[in-house]
Amino acid sequence: MDTIVPSAPDIVCKTGEEASIWLNLHGCLQKNHHVSLIAPGSNVQWTEPFSYVLKCNISSYWSASSTYCGGSWIIRNSTGKVLLHSRGSFYGVSFSVQAELLALSWAASAVKDHKLKNVCFKFSSPGAADALTHPPVYPFSYSTCHEVLRNIYALPKSAIWLVPRSCNLAASAIAESVISGQRFQSYVAFGGPRWLAHWLDKEAASP
Repeated sequence: MDTIVPSAPDIVCKTGEEASIWLNLHGCLQKNHHVSLIAPGSNVQWTEPFSYVLKCNISSYWSASSTYCGGSWIIRNSTGKVLLHSRGSFYGVSFSVQAELLALSWAASAVKDHKLKNVCFKFSSPGAADALTHPPVYPFSYSTCHEVLRNIYALPKSAIWLVPRSCNLAASAIAESVISGQRFQSYVAFGGPRWLAHWLDKEAASP
């Protein structure tokens, strides 16, 4: 008797189909959740949000050799003033998309705990955007994706956007500092980090 061993693509496809069926049966698949994509070239640097909106930039930085991941989020208002920022670390992260999803989930949960509203979440990982847009294709990340979207859409008038990395430089610098400086202690603070003050002021003053 010949033994037929399914190929990896077949396994992934079958797993995705089964996950989609299970999630639909249990009412877990959030069809109304989406990631809005900014058109290429619409923004190439950080810009202030509308007067009634807060902007939360989120980033991660993953070290494959140590499996550590640094995460950060930074909230600014329509004048560019930093209201809050946070730095965090995660261990045992297997790949970069997982790192970004963990950072998104952690940030969304923190912002929800602060009871903010009218928040525009912005990140720069196309891989994470694909996972959030097509959760059944990423069954092992679905739980994290669900947490991200559940927390974000629990906030009144909030949304999530994929933006170019050039629009996310401050958050990226904070996340990278976790690994480069071995700053594994997590914290939340008012205002921005002092070592980024010049850059944050420059972005706030940009047209």
